[in-house]
Amino acid sequence: MCSGLCKISAVLALGGFLAASASEARAQTSGRAVYAGSPDSVTLSVNVTASVSSACTFSAGAAPDGTYSLGNVEGAYSLDVTFSLRCNTPSRVGIVSDNGGMKAADVPSAAPGYSALAPYQITLSLAGEQGTTAQATCQSPTLTSGAGGCVFRGPATATNGLRLPGPAMDAPGSFVRISSPGYSDPATLIASNSYTDRLTVTISPAT
Repeated sequence: MCSGLCKISAVLALGGFLAASASEARAQTSGRAVYAGSPDSVTLSVNVTASVSSACTFSAGAAPDGTYSLGNVEGAYSLDVTFSLRCNTPSRVGIVSDNGGMKAADVPSAAPGYSALAPYQITLSLAGEQGTTAQATCQSPTLTSGAGGCVFRGPATATNGLRLPGPAMDAPGSFVRISSPGYSDPATLIASNSYTDRLTVTISPAT
């Protein structure tokens, strides 16, 4: 069943015949035409070809979304957000960070020697059919829009993002890991009850 993702084209190879002459038409016996040296049937060949368009999405009920708490951003933490892919082709997944780190809410700027941004690390791991996998790790500052230096900085396109080299029909094992060994930058973090960031994860069929 195609469900809107299939493109089907049909090619008809039609056989033909040559009409009998008047003298041949008179040479009929037992109600059946007899054509000298010709078959009394014609074969009709119907060749049908079909193609399935590339399709890729997150599995139903298994998308990498939600709201999570990391606790004290000065300490060590690690959080895995699991998901599954449903792709009939190789795929790419990309991630974009709004802030490039955990940012103190309602703090427009920080005085010298202080910081309102706590960077962290992101590991993207993808799992597909027959054991195919892909994994990479980037630092949060490289994931903002327009930044460079991360293989999976999104949005995902056919040529951009971490590439899974095979299909993945609801295969388990994909995850986004958000982690930090503990804040170690020389600047002191500004006290705040809310350090936040938002990650946008996108997916695309890959070339």
